[in-house]
Amino acid sequence: MVFVPFTGIDNHCRNVTLSAGLLASESIESYKWLLNSFLKSFGRQPNVVVTDQDPAMKQAIEEVGHELCNNDEFKRRMCDIVWTDSILPEEFERQWKSVMIEFGLTENKWIDDMFGMRSMWIPAFYRHEPMSGLMRTTSRSESENHFFCQVANSQLTLVEFMNHFDGAMDVQRFNHRKNDHISRYTEPADWSQTTLEKDAAKIYTRSIFFDQQLEIHGTISECLPMDTKVEGPRIRILLKDFKAHGDGLLEVWFKNLENDVTAQS
Repeated sequence: MVFVPFTGIDNHCRNVTLSAGLLASESIESYKWLLNSFLKSFGRQPNVVVTDQDPAMKQAIEEVGHELCNNDEFKRRMCDIVWTDSILPEEFERQWKSVMIEFGLTENKWIDDMFGMRSMWIPAFYRHEPMSGLMRTTSRSESENHFFCQVANSQLTLVEFMNHFDGAMDVQRFNHRKNDHISRYTEPADWSQTTLEKDAAKIYTRSIFFDQQLEIHGTISECLPMDTKVEGPRIRILLKDFKAHGDGLLEVWFKNLENDVTAQS
């Protein structure tokens, strides 16, 4: 039987199994039944669904694009418009057509079919949806496959499989609770003493915080004050001067009066 897991991403950026199904065959009717069952259990449609391509798709790519798959310029041009959510759908369509004309693919049926369903797989069309790392899905798919291969194989009986599957779900729930505990009851190491970093540590789960911490640290090293001192009626702040060459500094003075702030550089 075909094992079909539905995998999401939790608030720790870890894979979480939402549900799973067993199919006797990979027919259209079987998948329709599975998706309807998932929708009934889940309660609503997900905003975005990422799935593996059909094996026939891989064969089609090899047959129609063997030479192009070895063309570095073609691959670069396609990656620039396909694997990005920084362009609008109109810009994607314009650049896609330009590439098709340049590389002689305007009469290719498979290419036309892929373009026809562009709203289902091109990030430009769902650029405002939070993807949580799903832009590149290979590593997550491999991780999920490895997770289930550790507890199951094709030689198991259905009862044995269900017992192993339940055990795997227990492991997954335990890891989620452990990550929750770490986020709620432990403190991450500070890289700075800024309020911004301390607030982020309270708001985000630990995994998300570590990503934010990198951004905060980069911001602090480039933008925020390097030194602040209160000197009598004024506040002296030493900043990096972005207009200067090298490590130029900009010294700014503020009047130390509540609700009355002026600056002089």
